[in-house]
Amino acid sequence: MKWEAVLKSIDQLVFQKTGKHLDSLQLEILKGVINSQKYSEIAENYGCTTGHATDQGYKLWQILSEVLGEDLHKSNFCATVERLGIANSNSMLVNPVQIGHLNLCSNSEKGELEESDLFTPDSNHQTTQTDNSMIKDIQLETKLKTIPKLIKIGLTAPQISETLDLSLNQVQHIINQLQQKIN
Repeated sequence: MKWEAVLKSIDQLVFQKTGKHLDSLQLEILKGVINSQKYSEIAENYGCTTGHATDQGYKLWQILSEVLGEDLHKSNFCATVERLGIANSNSMLVNPVQIGHLNLCSNSEKGELEESDLFTPDSNHQTTQTDNSMIKDIQLETKLKTIPKLIKIGLTAPQISETLDLSLNQVQHIINQLQQKIN
């Protein structure tokens, strides 16, 4: 999974909701958060004051909270991206802190996002119905793959249905498939 795909997906979701793409500082903030940087480091990389980066970060978390329908901030961004399965169709979530071969919110250099990986929005780019459909398919697939884990911790089919915002029939279908594999 390349981080450019994660940032591109987030940019597309923001554009779909607000009609505006993320600007270069907002992308730099997301890149910095992915790399476990403080606002002072992000500001230094971008060439602005720490206060400006912090203020713009606050505004960015408000935008992303509205777009994703969750209270989002610097400390929960990576976990939220992982949980929501914001990725491209070529790679799915591997474990709770890793997408593909990159460690999400890693302190190690191995997981760092390089400048060349940063998605630069094209001024002519528009979110297509295919993009929206792909995102929904990825989210559904991620939810369906989560069902066995929720069963293992003791949730019932109705609880799983409510938690993942899936129909009870979808949840029961996955449970039936799992039982058939066991038998």
